[in-house]
Order: sequence, then structure tokens, then C-alpha cells
Amino acid sequence: MPEPDKVILVNPERCTGCHGCEMACSMKHFGLSSPLYSRIRIQEFREVNTFVPVLCQACTDAPCIKSCPTNARLRRPSGAVVTEEERCIGCRTCIYACPFGAVMINPQSQLPMTCDLCEGDERGPWCVAACTMQGALQLVDRQHADRARSRDWAGVVKRGYSLPGDRDELDFGERGYGTSDTED
Repeated sequence: MPEPDKVILVNPERCTGCHGCEMACSMKHFGLSSPLYSRIRIQEFREVNTFVPVLCQACTDAPCIKSCPTNARLRRPSGAVVTEEERCIGCRTCIYACPFGAVMINPQSQLPMTCDLCEGDERGPWCVAACTMQGALQLVDRQHADRARSRDWAGVVKRGYSLPGDRDELDFGERGYGTSDTED
């Protein structure tokens, strides 16, 4: 069983879109090889040849838990955030609250379901074990995942801004922030 401070880290740059993780998840939980029964989904962006595994990130301050009117969304000892089906009224508020779009509908019960980290299986999450092509899914310490996400986000932000001092790219004088090169 995964330790409480473990999460599945997703690296979309490594995902090949093989859907092995979906098949492993559905097989583990339902004994079927069908993406409809999976708690992980591969979001495909074929026009740019990109595949993004989407699964519950077990947010520290989980909006799905806060939004549930019957307290049916809860954190398990493993750290996984799941639906207690006996309490769930099927309002789907958790689906709308999830910032990742990671809450799926169980095709049998029609109630929300999310990754439970294959709780109770000493081998750990089946999706991680199935992701052998490039290692797009890894079970890591939560602290490591938080640092990796912060580093990735910093890279996105950095690419969105040009470096100051490159006058050809950005002329502060024209925007009233200083003097332009043409002023005497």
C-alpha cells in the first residue's frame, strides 16, 4: 500500500498515449479492459501530438472535499481522495470543483470515482506499473511532486516573458517606462 505522503507524478512530455495506464486501472478495479472503467484518462491533443494523463492529484486543500454537501469525499490514510459511495447522493459537485477534471463517473454505480492509489495492493498503483514505455507516471513523495510542479510552472512563466535589456524585443520608452533610444 502506498505511504501517506506518496502521489502519482505525471510527466506529459513522456506520455506516448498508449493507454496502458487506463487498461491497468480498469482491470484492477473492475476486471475489465475498458477506458470507461478507468480512474485515469489520457487527454489527447493529436494536432500537436501531445497526450496528458489526467488523474486525481489528491490536492492538499482538496476543493472536491470542501464542496461535497454530504461529506462523501474524504481522504484515506494512503492520502488518496475518494468517494464514500454510501454517503454520496450523486450531485456531482465534486466533478465541477476539481481543478484538474480528474473526477470520473463509475459506469456501474453512476457515482464519482477517483484514483485510490490502488489502496490495499502492496505492489502499488497499477497505472504506474503499466507505464513502462517512457515512465510518464511515477509514484513519488508528495514533497518531490510539489517541487517538480513548481519548477515546471516556473519554466512556463519564464518562457512567457522576455528578458529585460533586449531593446529590439521590448522598448520601455514607447510605453512610458523610461526613455527610448530616439530621444535626445
